[in-house]
Amino acid sequence: MNRISKQKLIRAAFGGLQLAEQKFSKQTGNALPFARAPEYMLATNIAEKLHQAAPNHMTWLEFQLDQARLAARGHDIEPIDRRRRGGRCDILMCWAASKEPRAAFEVKRDVQTLSTLKPDARRIIGLLSGGVEGNTLQFGAVIFSTMADCVHGKKVIRDRVTMLREGLLKWQRREGCNDVRLNIISGGIRKRRAGDYWASLALIAERNDSPLN
Repeated sequence: MNRISKQKLIRAAFGGLQLAEQKFSKQTGNALPFARAPEYMLATNIAEKLHQAAPNHMTWLEFQLDQARLAARGHDIEPIDRRRRGGRCDILMCWAASKEPRAAFEVKRDVQTLSTLKPDARRIIGLLSGGVEGNTLQFGAVIFSTMADCVHGKKVIRDRVTMLREGLLKWQRREGCNDVRLNIISGGIRKRRAGDYWASLALIAERNDSPLN
């Protein structure tokens, strides 16, 4: 089976956001802005697209973290993060053959400021850097949407993404997260029939010892 790259998984996640927007628009007659869509609707559609893109993975929704295997083959099985026993991850992807976690995803809707992302970003960073020796998680991502309900919505969103990226760099320096790479990438800006604009985005976190793809 072909190798499933990180980029392909992120593209699939963006496709899940677009699918959620299409379903929400159809169900509500496009009367409500996408910001009103519930996060579980985003998460289930993202999980669906991830599963389609990576059939050699298991894709879990609301995974109980203390049941996740973090250790590589040959190591003892440990909780994904001892400090968060009982916590859940919105979506966890594991290799189907080994059951070892590969990627963790959190989902947010209509993010306007970096402060909304910080709790999930800290959680993802903790999962990547706080595991046992042999941690198999390659990366984590906060998949999120952002909206602008105005004529110049595209510019508003572009400016917002620039602000988020600049703020993320400053925040990482303050937090001292030197063992991870952080970045925000965009899946594109779209206009809805109602006249508002929305974009799919991802805050991606990777350990510095992980491959770039």
